[in-house]
Amino acid sequence: MNTRCALCGTPLTATDMSVGKNKLADGGYLCAGCFTKAIHINRDLINNLDQFYFAEITGMMLKSKIDASRNPGGTQFSGKSQYEYDAPTRLDEIKDQIVALNARLSVLANEEVNELANLLDKDERLLAIAEGIDLQSNREGIIFSTQRRIVFIDKKFLGGVVKNEFLTHDISSIEHIENLLYSILKLNTYRGSAQFKVHNKNDGKAFSNVQNRSRSYNENEFTQNSSPFQAFAQTIPDLVEENVYSTDKADSAAIFEQLEKLGRLRESGILTDQEFAEQKKKLLDKL
Repeated sequence: MNTRCALCGTPLTATDMSVGKNKLADGGYLCAGCFTKAIHINRDLINNLDQFYFAEITGMMLKSKIDASRNPGGTQFSGKSQYEYDAPTRLDEIKDQIVALNARLSVLANEEVNELANLLDKDERLLAIAEGIDLQSNREGIIFSTQRRIVFIDKKFLGGVVKNEFLTHDISSIEHIENLLYSILKLNTYRGSAQFKVHNKNDGKAFSNVQNRSRSYNENEFTQNSSPFQAFAQTIPDLVEENVYSTDKADSAAIFEQLEKLGRLRESGILTDQEFAEQKKKLLDKL
């Protein structure tokens, strides 16, 4: 039996288990507090909670929060008592994003999901998430993507987190290979590749569009907040375009700065010698 609440992650007590009807369809349990919140939202759950999955319960709670924000003076359910929600935490926001992605994670991934609040920056948003196995280390955990990176994490039993991280601008391609009962997610980078066995094929499919969505997000970010030279420093080779450079021949300081950045990209392996030579010539022609 699982020893932690599937929703809030707190350890289950003897009182929690005395409820008797707090088991979810995917095997998790709710503590007495979360069970009370759930039946306040939907009274029918008091008798058939075991027919609902974790994602469905969190979806109900998300809808209730939205309804409450739209009608702050209204009553969310009939009866004398009324439950008042606490202000949403960063973990609440992350779980809401998981629900929006329709990801089907089991209760075995709860520890890793809770760890996301410590790993994700405030402005990072989940684009895809799946439960699976890192085929190189044979560790089981979750793999997720944001607009900046793809990360596999495994929350170790005795504490600590094993993390394998890939920045999106280092990823050359993403392959999703479906089998009958699972799928293989392959990340190809400029330094090698990594493979993950994804338990739910539909969750794995979401990673196929990660690069385009990340690129679109970053391009919008550069347009709003960055100069063309800052944008160039973040691009990968197939995005390097001549029009990012200044056409002002007098701006030699900026040209030399770009030459230094080109050198660093070549040293890190992001640019090949040929690509470096082509971009270097374009810059020198502007002097």
